[in-house]
Amino acid sequence: MVQTKLASGHIFDIQGFSVHDGPGCRTLVFFKGCSLECAWCSNPEGRSFLPEPLYRESKCTFDGLCIKSCPHKAISVLKIGDCDQLIFDRGICDTCTTFDCAEACCSGALNIGGYDISAEDLYLRILRDRPYWGEGGGITLTGGEPLAQPEFASNLLKRCYDGYIHTAIETCGNVPWENYEMALPFIDWIFFDLKTLNEDQFIKFTSPVAGITNDKPARPVMASSFSRIVENAGRIAKEFPGRLIFRLPVIPGFNDDVANITETAQFILSTGRNEINILPLHHLGREKYNLLGKKYGAWDFKIPGNPELQKIKDQFESQGIACYNGSETPF
Repeated sequence: MVQTKLASGHIFDIQGFSVHDGPGCRTLVFFKGCSLECAWCSNPEGRSFLPEPLYRESKCTFDGLCIKSCPHKAISVLKIGDCDQLIFDRGICDTCTTFDCAEACCSGALNIGGYDISAEDLYLRILRDRPYWGEGGGITLTGGEPLAQPEFASNLLKRCYDGYIHTAIETCGNVPWENYEMALPFIDWIFFDLKTLNEDQFIKFTSPVAGITNDKPARPVMASSFSRIVENAGRIAKEFPGRLIFRLPVIPGFNDDVANITETAQFILSTGRNEINILPLHHLGREKYNLLGKKYGAWDFKIPGNPELQKIKDQFESQGIACYNGSETPF
């Protein structure tokens, strides 16, 4: 049951004028927090559930203001030859609630990724975009994983649904079924990621963590991620009356082999659905990892070309699956 009081949650971005994430022109809301760590993730700032400092070294003047302002002494200077480099203790930063360092920064080198907002305030923000959607537009919740914040997402979706706003979500599937139950009555479309049906490959390249902790929301833990995703996909296909479109991020060497495409097609058909959107790997989010002090893990994967994508599209269509290549979608 959705709470009467509209919940608050953490997001890291709002983008308007999207035309590839549902029908019409849409507003995307990026939720913070995900239970997977896919090597190719283009939104690493969406992994943590809490706000975190983003450091752009090219803008830094090394004036020391951030170091002096940090009450936790989480920032230090490492000298490499003739160059200085700021080092952040990210473990300490995870517990910070004030981010005095970003307030003190005068150069724009330090920003905070993510912020808290109530469902009602977010709804009012969404309404500003409504005149620009045109016919068939609406909102799409993405991330991160929107349903890893189930009360917040469900309250926002209900508010929009009751306001006659078309609603869609993009989900990786790795949340408890109860989270979906809260939200499904208020969703029109679902985009569901099927990264691979090879469990060993899935575990190797998505780093799912296992179980749930109640004391540290920054890292909720999900058990049996692979089986949960497959089970959730099947249940949504059966119980959700709206449009369900599966998505496959095409990662050469990970999930583009004939066996996986065939198994994925057979699985989709077994659910009673018949649509998939294949999305080619890109490396556009790689620079964000530097802002977070992390390493990008997908350099070894090459970007698939049109011939490779067409081959996969042909494979799906030969098995009775309507396959949309990248942005070439009917919505």
